[in-house]
Amino acid sequence: MRYSRFCLSLLLGTSLSFSLFAHAQQPWSGILSSSRAIDWTKAGLPATLPDGETTSNPWTPPTRTQCGSTVAAGTSLTTINSDLAACANGTYLLLGPGTFAFNSGTLAMFGTNSVTLRGSGAQSTTVTLSGSATIGIGAGWGAGSGTLSLCNGASVTGANCQGVNNVQLSSVSGLAPTVGNIMYLSQCNTGLSGADCATGTQTDNGGVYVCSTPSANCAQQTSLNNQSAQAQTVYITNVTGSGPYTVTFSSPIYMPNWSSGSTATANWQDPSHVAMGMGLEDLTVVECVSSSTPGCTSASTASPSGVYIQEAYASWIKGVRFIGSSGNDTVYLQSSKNSLLANNYFFSDLALDGADGGNIGFGHDSDDLIINNIGEFGFFDEGTGGQEGDVVAYNYSASGNAQYVQSSSFQHQGGSAFIMHEGNNLGVIEDDDTWGTHDFNTFFRNYVRGWDPPYNSFGCCQRGILEDSFARFGNLIGNVIDSGNGAITHYLSPVASPLSEYYEIGFTSNVLPSDPLTQTSAMLWGNCDAVNGACRFNSSEVPTTLSGNAAPYVNSVPANNNLPCSFFLAGYTSTTCTPHSSGGTGLSWWKVCKTWSTFPTSCSATQTQPFPFAGPDVSSGPHVNGTAYDNPASVAWQNLPPDPTYQGSYSITSSSWSGGVETLTISGIPNQHHLMGKFQVSGGACATSGAGTSTGAEVSITSSTATTVSYALASDPGSCASGTMKFPDVRLFDERVYQTDSGGGGSTQPSAPGGLTATVQ
Repeated sequence: MRYSRFCLSLLLGTSLSFSLFAHAQQPWSGILSSSRAIDWTKAGLPATLPDGETTSNPWTPPTRTQCGSTVAAGTSLTTINSDLAACANGTYLLLGPGTFAFNSGTLAMFGTNSVTLRGSGAQSTTVTLSGSATIGIGAGWGAGSGTLSLCNGASVTGANCQGVNNVQLSSVSGLAPTVGNIMYLSQCNTGLSGADCATGTQTDNGGVYVCSTPSANCAQQTSLNNQSAQAQTVYITNVTGSGPYTVTFSSPIYMPNWSSGSTATANWQDPSHVAMGMGLEDLTVVECVSSSTPGCTSASTASPSGVYIQEAYASWIKGVRFIGSSGNDTVYLQSSKNSLLANNYFFSDLALDGADGGNIGFGHDSDDLIINNIGEFGFFDEGTGGQEGDVVAYNYSASGNAQYVQSSSFQHQGGSAFIMHEGNNLGVIEDDDTWGTHDFNTFFRNYVRGWDPPYNSFGCCQRGILEDSFARFGNLIGNVIDSGNGAITHYLSPVASPLSEYYEIGFTSNVLPSDPLTQTSAMLWGNCDAVNGACRFNSSEVPTTLSGNAAPYVNSVPANNNLPCSFFLAGYTSTTCTPHSSGGTGLSWWKVCKTWSTFPTSCSATQTQPFPFAGPDVSSGPHVNGTAYDNPASVAWQNLPPDPTYQGSYSITSSSWSGGVETLTISGIPNQHHLMGKFQVSGGACATSGAGTSTGAEVSITSSTATTVSYALASDPGSCASGTMKFPDVRLFDERVYQTDSGGGGSTQPSAPGGLTATVQ
């Protein structure tokens, strides 16, 4: 189903426009207006890579054969780079067991060959990045630029450009555009034009508004003086002419506001520095927080991250365990098209010092897929502006921030559009206005907890999904929003809501006067929340009447309450949903190993979640009146064992018990704010089965101070002094924790997380 668009384009010609897709049957048909949504089945790896390799689905890279001999631990970065460059298309270079430690330079993957750098498993191969060392998939190298003069033979206006997949470029300088390269379309913010977008004033047009300047009352802060926040990355499939050039690309233009009056331009890179079909798989990457991190000689200073996909097409990171962080985000996707982050595990900050770090940053990219990843500590993903058509789906985020209730997933900088969040299990989702505007973002079948365990009483801003000021034409469909451990008492936060209000769905701004169009243009349908204790299909929450420049984005009231299972998964895009209550989805990551005989090679019991796992048509789940279960990434996180390699030992000097809570006083607790997450107790009365916590068992922190941690314990164990706190609990990880869910049935196993039964197949 996903790949039928390729056959259709061959039949109709390369100038096939998006308007044809808009009128075709889409999973959101009958729910969302075609002006508010796109074909999200495009996200992720394409059906055919540039070298001719094929993929079975958007989250599974092609099968490859080994290139040369296995690389021994300790081999220099220079040698590995040379080996990668010598590998043929469709091969992988295998790193053997052991540690590869780099203090400077870039392990670089770009050029004309399509190669995977593969480890021998995340528990076997470790790459340690200290100092300025990085891993880079793609490398920016300026090549050419031009001005958009025509869209599909017509003038550059929204009516003529949206849905078009070819443009004419004039005033081309540098290298000419070439087939098989990626190109970046951009234009000045609303009201600006000219060289460096220096002419005009950013002015709210009452419709699709792209802006990133506090002086224009569209952002709380300035971010890099970004006057051209709107961008889309496309893949060139055909070039004709010799100036002007007509350039055809694989996906259509998404936004409806492209205009020569906003100085629409295109840029492209030197093809020899663009990564095409490059992959990083099956190893552990340690980004050194400090020299005390195991295997590190110094802190990592890479910025904005130690690992990046930049100027890349159809490239991926899969099955990698990331420990620590450098710069800002652990992994950064920038200027990428149809790339993939799948089945990875992030533990972003070993120091746990309250630093506001993150797992994934992505910006100025299009049609990338971030799916089935686990993020532990730090916000899960941060949109850094200029991204369109990306899908963030079926990820799990735990312990986002140790200082305050932080967004697990948020669009931070201006210019994001048509981003789709589906099936995520996390604390908070937010389109914020700190650094600019957002348009047409969609949130579908997410389970949002509304808090960051264990902290939910900081006196401010506890929420589920927040559409901040100037996030316009947002779609919130079929989400399940919890009560934030009982702290959230309001369903909707109105436009002028006070800062201290706690709410399931928010339309408010922290600093600026609120934008009324954010709420009036939002589409809400089929969301389930703990405050109402019900799922709402309310016509008053549908934007049926909008005026002026917002009028093209009205939405009719859906004719019924039917929701598709997915807005992008092949095989599940029917406008009605046939659920799988006990497996048989066919998804390669839906069945999870719950118990290991030998990690990671021998699984003794698996668990298969209902699909879909959240929404108004889901029942008997453990969350929000039965409307949500945990997604597979969450189940994996709950059952992956801790890795003793990265644990520190901290002495328990005293303890106390009251009302089912044990509080330990810890010597040298590694935190300046609050401690979060799981830990193990070794020795002392707290580590005996009689106390309800057997030796080596994990417990979850429920609260902490600068000197104490507390956790639930059924009975008083007596003094726990002389014991040891083992912390932090980085997880053992291997992507073999995920298995193909090929069928339902099987025997049951007791004690599955969340009150479920686990199936063994």
